[in-house]
Amino acid sequence: MQDVRRKRVFFFHNPKAAGNSVGHFLERCSNVHDASPVIENSQRDHEGLGGQYGRFRGFQFFAGHYGYDIFSAVNDGHLAVTNLRDPAARLLSLYNYYRLHVTVPSDPAQHDDFHSVRFAKAVDFHTFVSTPDPRIEVHTRNHHVRQLTNSGWAVGSVGNLAHATALLDSMPWYYVCEHRELSEAWGHRVFGPGAGSIQHLNVTSAGPTGQALTTVAPATLEVIRSKNTLDIALHAYATRL
Repeated sequence: MQDVRRKRVFFFHNPKAAGNSVGHFLERCSNVHDASPVIENSQRDHEGLGGQYGRFRGFQFFAGHYGYDIFSAVNDGHLAVTNLRDPAARLLSLYNYYRLHVTVPSDPAQHDDFHSVRFAKAVDFHTFVSTPDPRIEVHTRNHHVRQLTNSGWAVGSVGNLAHATALLDSMPWYYVCEHRELSEAWGHRVFGPGAGSIQHLNVTSAGPTGQALTTVAPATLEVIRSKNTLDIALHAYATRL
């Protein structure tokens, strides 16, 4: 069992895969009082920083939609952790979240930061996952493998499955949405039972106006599969046992 209170932690938060729940779990069993401020949370943030992450070194705890580029810059013996979810379910949750739970600011100067939200509110799910718009594909094409390889925010980043699986193998623990109880039991073995349960936080419900995975057309699922062969393989690798 690793005493994470004496360890540094870097959480690769994969969006809409119980990341808030996992983040709160990690906060309870690590030194969150020495946590990094938010580094980046959008494609514009990523481009604006231009890879200059060195000034964020020195913190004990990192958690966010951060990629391997940030991890490489700040890693000082940090334990890497991530969260996984079936790509089709994750993308539908992201789409419903954007449509139903995110408000676009009225200030036009902020609209570029909310392009994916505005697009999700204007189109159906098939169009959302099918568009070749790179500003949408940063979310819909192999996001997790690209995150673990370089950055999920980087337009044009391809992703390397071998690199992502090797990083996964180096992690003391990760969370799989489809195996909540097993993931929690594993987390307690690694970090100790003192962190408590992994609560359901920021859960996106389809509600009366959202879409459920059971209603997604086969053609749409095929588009998701074609764009997410690496993420599907990573999820299968993580759940192989």
